[in-house]
Amino acid sequence: MVALRLDDLGAKYGARNGSGLAVEGVATPELAGGELTAVIGPNAAGKSTLFKRIAGLLSGPGMVHLDGAGSAPQDAIRYMPQDTSANAVLTVYESILLAAKQGGGWRVRDHELTAIDHLLTSLQITDIAFRNLGELSGGQRQLVSIAQALVRDPEVLLMDEPTSALDLYRQVEVLSYMRGLARQKNMLVLIALHDLNHALRYCESTLVIAGGRLVAAGPSREVITADLMRDIYRVEARIETCSRGEAHIIIDRSAA
Repeated sequence: MVALRLDDLGAKYGARNGSGLAVEGVATPELAGGELTAVIGPNAAGKSTLFKRIAGLLSGPGMVHLDGAGSAPQDAIRYMPQDTSANAVLTVYESILLAAKQGGGWRVRDHELTAIDHLLTSLQITDIAFRNLGELSGGQRQLVSIAQALVRDPEVLLMDEPTSALDLYRQVEVLSYMRGLARQKNMLVLIALHDLNHALRYCESTLVIAGGRLVAAGPSREVITADLMRDIYRVEARIETCSRGEAHIIIDRSAA
């Protein structure tokens, strides 16, 4: 099973605090395949920069340790950026096929077409398969980006706010699908989220990034606490557990 660990990781992405590092000193426990790990934190905390550093798109100090992968890191790790812009003249199907062929030959094989058809069905976007990307809504483009990221069967997937343009129903559908897929394929999924209730419900573990540093890591229910809400997000809140055992964040509006 694949496992990822970050050792004193930093990323250079313009000047920050005079050090030239936007992210620095990130050291995590081992993150195992088969589950979703939430990456949370305020805006501009460094989540996207951290993802780009793990994916090898940015340079910096420290090490990304990847164990148990069946291929080299550049093939095992896939990054889905928050920006879903793409070539507007391609159809949805063509864009996913192009993603499948990146880094390989151009001969299209039956198993690749089968994989694309499966993704279109699983993400419920079969009806837009032959529409141009430029005709799609932001939420539809986001679903296509998920298909593009999954089509090459990654072992580690970095998803930067993949549900930000989706309505609530589709957010729940996508997160449920990703959790099931991670378990089925023993894939490790790191997913940047703003909705902490989603992190509590769908992610077994959580990393908290603030000011370019890792400030907390561990099981989601142990990390996402009233103290975290107060210290990192500057809001008063409490965590309640419903009769089904699910945890929910309740914001204290009177303290606002």
